[in-house]
Amino acid sequence: MALYSGLTVVEILGVAVKKEAEAAAFYRGMAILTENLIIKERFMALSREELKHRALIQAEYKRLTGEEKIPVPRLDVSDRDAIDLDSASLEEAMEYAILTERDAQRLYAAAAKASTDPRGQRLLEYLVEFEKGHERQIKADLDFYRNDPGWFEGRDDMIHVGP
Repeated sequence: MALYSGLTVVEILGVAVKKEAEAAAFYRGMAILTENLIIKERFMALSREELKHRALIQAEYKRLTGEEKIPVPRLDVSDRDAIDLDSASLEEAMEYAILTERDAQRLYAAAAKASTDPRGQRLLEYLVEFEKGHERQIKADLDFYRNDPGWFEGRDDMIHVGP
């Protein structure tokens, strides 16, 4: 969390908006590269959820500051903050997604801890739990993929039962 140390809650919201937009684009990219229709839809659903998170954060920023546009602090980030989906395997992309979901959890937890606003704190804690759910889902998909990679290939005979 050293990367975010010294940032105010408002500045962390700026970082969070950027990260949510990047996550949405990442999941959309994974959906494009995935042939299996069920997994493709899962990635699109994750993309839509990340965009909803971004909207929640933007609304919170506006509530706190009265401003529409969130300035994003410039940070020195590592190369791990980027992945080339065109050259990454599905397994590598899913492992990367798990790491980014964990990063989001840490970011929101740190911001919640630093927040003196109870409403903002609750929103950030809510986002922590949402990102934990994303991590669990991706881990489950990754475990399934590792045991049966052929299942992720496009197939017309697939029947999906459940939520």
